[in-house]
Amino acid sequence: MYSRSHFVKGMELMVLLICYRLYGKATEDSVAYALVMGSTWFLVGSWLFDQFFFNPSGFKWQKIVGDWDDWNKWISSRS
Repeated sequence: MYSRSHFVKGMELMVLLICYRLYGKATEDSVAYALVMGSTWFLVGSWLFDQFFFNPSGFKWQKIVGDWDDWNKWISSRS
């Protein structure tokens, strides 16, 4: 559920920021440019990585192993 609402949008915004940085025409020494780009990169970072900060159970080894086993059972099922 997190993927559709945050992760995909964070990746899209990151690609757009990289393209804008490579091909965009902006005055990079202005304060407005720095504030907009800084806050937008902060938004990208929070959308991509906050799921790991606010879900501490995602790092529990037993949950990772259980999810892997469930995924393998789902992939190998014939029904």
